[in-house]
Amino acid sequence: MDLRHIHDEVRRKVVGREEELSLLLASLGAGRDLLLEGPPGTSKSTLLRAIAEASHTPLYFVEGNADLTPAKLVGHHSPSKVLQEDYSPENFVYGPLPLAMREGGLLYVEEFNRVPEDTLNTLITAMAERELTVPRVGTIRAQPGFRTIAAMNPFDNIGTGRLSGAVADRLCRVRMDYQSEAEERQIVAQTTGSSDRWLIQVAVRAARLTREHPELRMGASVRAAIDLVLVAEQLARLRGVTLSQAATDEAARKALVAAAQTAMSIKIAPRESSRRTADEIVTEVILAALREPPGPEQQEEPPDPDEAEEESNPDGRTRPRMSRSGSPGAAASSGQVYYGEEAGQAAARRGGGDRMFRTFAADHPQLAERLGKGNASLATLEEALNEEPCDPLEVLGELYELYDRSDLRALARRLAVELLLKTARRNAAGRSGQGRLTSVNYRGDGAELDLERTLEVLSANPRPGDEELFVLERRRRQRAYALMLDISGSMKGRAIFHAALALATVAVRIRHDPFAVVAFWREAAILKRIDESVPLETLLDRLLSLSGRGLTDIGLGLRAGLDELESSGMQERVGLLFSDGLQTAGGPADLVAAAFPTLHVVATGQSAESLEKCRALAASGNGRCAQVERIGGIAGAINACLAA
Repeated sequence: MDLRHIHDEVRRKVVGREEELSLLLASLGAGRDLLLEGPPGTSKSTLLRAIAEASHTPLYFVEGNADLTPAKLVGHHSPSKVLQEDYSPENFVYGPLPLAMREGGLLYVEEFNRVPEDTLNTLITAMAERELTVPRVGTIRAQPGFRTIAAMNPFDNIGTGRLSGAVADRLCRVRMDYQSEAEERQIVAQTTGSSDRWLIQVAVRAARLTREHPELRMGASVRAAIDLVLVAEQLARLRGVTLSQAATDEAARKALVAAAQTAMSIKIAPRESSRRTADEIVTEVILAALREPPGPEQQEEPPDPDEAEEESNPDGRTRPRMSRSGSPGAAASSGQVYYGEEAGQAAARRGGGDRMFRTFAADHPQLAERLGKGNASLATLEEALNEEPCDPLEVLGELYELYDRSDLRALARRLAVELLLKTARRNAAGRSGQGRLTSVNYRGDGAELDLERTLEVLSANPRPGDEELFVLERRRRQRAYALMLDISGSMKGRAIFHAALALATVAVRIRHDPFAVVAFWREAAILKRIDESVPLETLLDRLLSLSGRGLTDIGLGLRAGLDELESSGMQERVGLLFSDGLQTAGGPADLVAAAFPTLHVVATGQSAESLEKCRALAASGNGRCAQVERIGGIAGAINACLAA
């Protein structure tokens, strides 16, 4: 491999990336497998394509996801030929891994941290031994040029997981971040072929502003700037406007904003605590990008969640937004179930507990000193929590109960929503939505032969084609779920955060299925109807707004959840109760539990009586019971209950 020649050829095609290119070539020249890590749109695949082309090396792309099986990576025997000729190397359909090994090529696996562990184990053998043994085919030895190149985005994305030590130990790593503004302008100009330097400058600046926006979890890559230039130029022609006049001409400005929303909104991810949509944030950054250099104006503050205002429901109606200090409606009598708009008005927003800042400072002196006298920010709190030895949600729960520091309560709530969602997403990493094995027609992918149905085919046609055969594939079964959260008793901040974490974990795990969410105490609030589409951050906000205290009517919560399940029309219906099982109001809960087709219970209490009650409820509902001893065990308990 002539590294200098490859280097010079790639430099003619790729803008910038001198450091990354040198490190990548050095690793490949040393015979190492490699991991390219960086956010989307940082030219990982572009750089690798250029290297493969310059070195005349075959390049095999593999899309990493939870459904990538070893058979799809390694290959499989043709079912029809096996039936006619028995197993032989000649009827084996090679997958991208053995092809790359035989030809000394590059195997490029995108989204590497979404690949299931059993598939990664197949790669480990090929990387470590440079050979692969395929049953009934033999051993495939890699040619000298074979390399595995993995690419992945940061770990915070949903469905991703940490790489195991065995995999990471066999890889070198090159970090690829966003390029300079000048290089990104050059990339946009080359890719789009546009000569409008003003539009390119605005598009690149807008994309870069999203990466440092405080309300975005993930900003836009240079692809957003490319798409913005292409869409904006076409839209300007259609509307007959001159985009460079956007600063003074309203029609041109509207066209630029519309193009930006079309090109960029889908490429950014608002933080879970943000109360603005992606379109609203894109509008803000594109208007800011029109000012070059940026003007002195500060970004518009998001609406104050403590102020009463009107907000729209998905159906177009409006309902009053609650303030933390009060409720527009009085609480109903015991046993009441609130639906829809009433659920948000069932209880006042929490105004703090019975704990003062000075008592918190005695337990957390360093953290209290960092938070100061009222000038703390979300970034300050997040940074300070990283230095605390205990669980961040536990500390946030204590801050959530301060009655003399409303500023810290608000910060704790915002940060808690983000941590809850991030934790739930990581808990769901690597889960591939396993389902039942279903017989389907063979479509060319590796799968297990359905012998029973295939024999039926053979009885009518001794020499069937592949498309006439049947194989077994995993198909996820669809169920309806009802999550019932006990928020009764003296629900302090930590306990309600535990319930919120359970909600987030369940919602992420079953996000493809219809589900309802019920919060209950001596009354019940339907936070989400089973046929509603509600963002998860909105659900968490609704839950944290409730201040249900006092008696516990488990039967009422179960009845509300059961009613939602029965309205779903689904054959498979599952209830999940998150409670300590100790009922202090209402009729017997075990009779309602027995009406569920399946009722699982996550036991939150630590006493023997509490665990016994929870086990009895699960037994009545023909379900499982799992105990939670600490907040870190919530995800495991839920997964144990909902395991297929």
